[in-house]
Amino acid sequence: SVVIVFNAVKLLLSAVNEVMDIAPSSEIEKLIRDTAINVEGVVELDKCKIRKTGLFYFVDLHVVVDGNISVKEGHYISHLVKDEIMKTEPKVFDVIIHIEPDIY
Repeated sequence: SVVIVFNAVKLLLSAVNEVMDIAPSSEIEKLIRDTAINVEGVVELDKCKIRKTGLFYFVDLHVVVDGNISVKEGHYISHLVKDEIMKTEPKVFDVIIHIEPDIY
């Protein structure tokens, strides 16, 4: 009966973590940050929030770009970042990019 209870608790915790949108491991965040910072036009990264729902990850990322570029250029950079992240990590279902201007 101890084995059954142990396995039941293990399965229950796994299911609860899925329902509660548990944060993924730090390796996933590092991979996403490393991928995003290497995209041309990205000055730095600010907030990075990742949540796991089911088998996939949803990413909210604040990307800092040169404050003197046009909105069109900033929008283009955001698409480059999103495409690169989704190409690098196939488990990423969607990426929401928020563009921040570099204030320096």
